Amino acid sequence: MKQNDKTKQVTITFLVFVFMTIKVFGQTVPAGKYDTTNYPKDRKIINAITNSFDKSLSLNDNYVGIGADGKMSFGIPAELQTFVKDSISFKSIIPVPGTELLRIFNGTTAIKTKTIDVIFNSPKGDVHFKVIRAETFIKQNGKWYYVLGQGTNFMTQEEFDEYRRLHTIKN
Repeated sequence: MKQNDKTKQVTITFLVFVFMTIKVFGQTVPAGKYDTTNYPKDRKIINAITNSFDKSLSLNDNYVGIGADGKMSFGIPAELQTFVKDSISFKSIIPVPGTELLRIFNGTTAIKTKTIDVIFNSPKGDVHFKVIRAETFIKQNGKWYYVLGQGTNFMTQEEFDEYRRLHTIKN
């Protein structure tokens, strides 16, 4: 390989890395914008509930789950059934650092948002998603409950532009 080709390859690799890093930082929570320290005891409890399919931690009759594929599930058993139906199970869930935000309102309602890297086991191999997740909690009779989970499949700007190009209705 010629020296000029090596230089070009290193430069391209560096630029790709820079652009990927910029996108990650663009999704981080702005420092100091939100109160992230109020209700410290409640924060600890809510953080323990996250990503739990334990029926005792949700108000099952009031729980709604919306998957990254847009499927809605009414109740924890219904959401768990979608995994069985799709023949998938969680392999790993890894939060993207700097993207988690837990806001508590009046000590009775909480909303948590974050970006997570999810890997599912499937019969055809691992399936990877980057998901922007929103979770809603309410406090009822002194106990926090998980009542809504919603995931949106993350797209890069290029993926979104291509999606828009393919799905734009022309007059």
